[in-house]
Amino acid sequence: MPRILLASSALLLVGLFAGPAARSEEWSKPAPLRPGDVIRFVAPAGPVSAVEVRRCRELFEARGYKVVVPENIERRYLYLDGTDDERAAELNEAFRDPDARAVFACRGGYGLTRILDRLDYEALAKHPKIILGFSDLTALHLAIGAKCRLVTFHGPMPLAALNKEDGERKYANDLLWRVLRTGTYADDPALDLTVPAPSPSEKPRRLAPGKASGRLTGGNLSLVAATVGTPYQIETKGRILFLEDTHEAAYRVDRMLSQMRLAGLLDGLAGVVLGAFDGAEEVELAAVFRDYFADRGYPVLAGFPVGHIPHNAVLPYGVPSEIDAEAGTLRLLESPLAGE
Repeated sequence: MPRILLASSALLLVGLFAGPAARSEEWSKPAPLRPGDVIRFVAPAGPVSAVEVRRCRELFEARGYKVVVPENIERRYLYLDGTDDERAAELNEAFRDPDARAVFACRGGYGLTRILDRLDYEALAKHPKIILGFSDLTALHLAIGAKCRLVTFHGPMPLAALNKEDGERKYANDLLWRVLRTGTYADDPALDLTVPAPSPSEKPRRLAPGKASGRLTGGNLSLVAATVGTPYQIETKGRILFLEDTHEAAYRVDRMLSQMRLAGLLDGLAGVVLGAFDGAEEVELAAVFRDYFADRGYPVLAGFPVGHIPHNAVLPYGVPSEIDAEAGTLRLLESPLAGE
């Protein structure tokens, strides 16, 4: 066989079987969100109410954005907002829209893992835009990170906090809009890339000491575990891993962390940020976290404001960040937006 064909075959095999370590570490970033920009609403997971979606669209339009809502966004198939074909087509249409600057998932629930292999990641890479969501959307964030290395945003959604802009939801709302517009968390240059605590009494606490840096990844623990062994499996080597979950007993959290440990995904981390795990017995959960993280040799924070709680701080996937367990802080090392 000619040498050039042998070389080409070898390169093809490397491409087919290359693991996460062989993937590029160059990440692209979406542009900041500006007044007049187009935001597309999608419902790729659980069912939504058209009335609630319309109310949220009005709130966003009052902020100066143009909101595009699919005419048939209120669908129903089992526990999903429509069939796999319908939800994948809706998401792909949003990815392919060159005029859209952002795609907001209306809510979580369940459904993303059913359509990850049907999505047009090449179109998203060609037309980078802000992708927002949490909970079940964790699967989409991990897939986009694996397939096109685009910074995306784990944060509150139109029907999960963004339809309530005052009271205990104000913290999450204010942070989200500020980060998507400016790439910063605060006006103070000394604090602008540090995720602020909701209040002094709600400051994250140290579980394991240390200070380290790495790209941010993680999200909902159930979805992180559900993607293990798939092409969309989370990449943890050298990363800062943030985790949260809801309505999961301590033994189920234990089981999912055990799955990650056995898959080698808790080895080689830069650090861990543990968010809200509502629904678990606190004493049992604390013991589970100590068992898995206290002696790992990397810094670990607990009680971080992220998850299925009102104080759900927006976090960007793929951005180099720094965890300081002594100070109880997580700080971005660069803006998550292009040109900022």
